Amino acid sequence: MQTYTINPETEIKPKASGQRNYNGKGIVHSIESCGTVDGPGLRYVLFLQGCLMRCLYCHNRDTWDLRTDSAQEMTVDDVMKQVKSYRHYLRATGGGVTATGGEPLLQYEFVRDWFTACHEHDIHTCLDTNGYALHYDDILDDLLDHTNLVMLDLKQIDPEIHKVLVGIPNTKTLKFAKYLAERKQPARVRYVIVPGYTDDECSAHLLGEFIGDMDNVETVELLPYHELGAHKWELCGDEYKLKGVQPPPKETVLKIKEILEGYGKNIIY
Repeated sequence: MQTYTINPETEIKPKASGQRNYNGKGIVHSIESCGTVDGPGLRYVLFLQGCLMRCLYCHNRDTWDLRTDSAQEMTVDDVMKQVKSYRHYLRATGGGVTATGGEPLLQYEFVRDWFTACHEHDIHTCLDTNGYALHYDDILDDLLDHTNLVMLDLKQIDPEIHKVLVGIPNTKTLKFAKYLAERKQPARVRYVIVPGYTDDECSAHLLGEFIGDMDNVETVELLPYHELGAHKWELCGDEYKLKGVQPPPKETVLKIKEILEGYGKNIIY
């Protein structure tokens, strides 16, 4: 399979608006028509291709490359034809659509156009992101203006542990989190509890201190580590380095829940 990759350690220089290669199409990895874990209610979930992070526990390893032979290009009209066929089921459950990946902010022009179309049909929109925004401009603001909920993965606040766990610094993610707070953008923080990396009390306190005064963060969702996507690493020719790591015990999840509740946040898990 032919792939096109970007080294995540390479700094990407923002381009002027007229120099970008956006052609009105999104590069789509896959679609889930009735997802239940990617935001409130039943959701039409669009998995976009491409991610610059290299999380050791990633369960969507096959979405990293910006293009693959199996990815498909879709226009907003293509996607909306499908969305509108499900909209009655989505609305009945308080659901909507979710852009995820991969990292949807790498295709933020397309997501902006899609979410704008969804709002024209009164469909709830959710952006599931690791916060790796490359551009802070009118396009990003327009995207966020048409986003009802941002689900932001804050993987680790400690910069050194983050680099080991994710492969790159967390500076862009933390900047994006602060930008959402400045905008008062409704957000849910997602925190994966990975044994040996994010399951300690110190890391939980760092997270609580970072988001404690962010009134826009309505909820923190705790996600216990699992190995369900490990097989995809082998299919992509990579070694899964967390092989054999077990999910955290319930006691660990409850302790982290207690710590974050101490910072005034509602917790779901």
